[in-house]
Amino acid sequence: MNGIIVIDKPQGMTSHDVVSVLRRKTGVKRVGHTGTLDPMATGVLPVFIGNATRVIEYISEAGDPEAKLYSCSMKLGIETDTQDIWGKVASQSDEWPEISAIERVLSSFEGPGVQKPPMYSSVKIKGRKLYEYARKGTEIDLDQIPDREVYIKHINVEKIDASAKEVYFEVLCSRGVYIRTICADAGRILGCGAVMSSLRRLKSDGFSIDSAVSLDMVESSGTLSLLPADAPLGFLPRLKIDEETARAFAQGKTIETHTDDTAGMIVRVYCNDSFIGIGKRKGRNTVKPEKVFIDSEYKSNGAHIPYRPKSGV
Repeated sequence: MNGIIVIDKPQGMTSHDVVSVLRRKTGVKRVGHTGTLDPMATGVLPVFIGNATRVIEYISEAGDPEAKLYSCSMKLGIETDTQDIWGKVASQSDEWPEISAIERVLSSFEGPGVQKPPMYSSVKIKGRKLYEYARKGTEIDLDQIPDREVYIKHINVEKIDASAKEVYFEVLCSRGVYIRTICADAGRILGCGAVMSSLRRLKSDGFSIDSAVSLDMVESSGTLSLLPADAPLGFLPRLKIDEETARAFAQGKTIETHTDDTAGMIVRVYCNDSFIGIGKRKGRNTVKPEKVFIDSEYKSNGAHIPYRPKSGV
């Protein structure tokens, strides 16, 4: 079994927990996900099964400012060690800033910028994840944690509940943005402290909540309806080749494309409308295979295209 399924991750489960459910359900060991969600977060978690895992590294453009869409809330007047409402309280405040100040501070994060990943994150330092250090109480010099470049295209404040000290907003951003860090930074600037109090991902690398299914549905379903491996690759240029050229591509040979495109471009390759792999341009008219999705028995001369995909991909 090979393909992609978009899960609406429930609260209280890790992303790895979801992968374990899919492994058990499908009997396939090779299962992976993109875009880790914290246990308290819900929403879009794309899960790749079988040979579809081979496209994960290509699923989004670097720096795409619309890669992720989140619906979230932050609670003012509190700071915790995890930058969210589930952490250990570090300080509290009765201060309440002006609504205009809240909106101004949040909008100030829009555009290109840098973030310092929080201690409770999966960023690795010296081979260990930051949250492993944090859980053991091991102090890390913050200078050892490299800032990451991020892009926040838009923050839309939807509601401010002064009585509950809650601010509800949406964030459209690049990969790598920590919403909890936005909340914590906003709280510090406002002078009252703040933590993330809810997080739901509505979009991730081209997949939306509209196409997501619950884990309950997955476990009760007799068969899974999977998206094809090339489903998230629509932003890549499409290269169509004939059967003879496809056979050479399947054998790992650099092929001539008779096109005049930019060197170095990643392309998705098709023959007879069948997705057969991913290639990288080595010159204006040549493409070298990077990933081939064709069963080896069809690579010999004389094989007919379309090939049977590897294990049904």
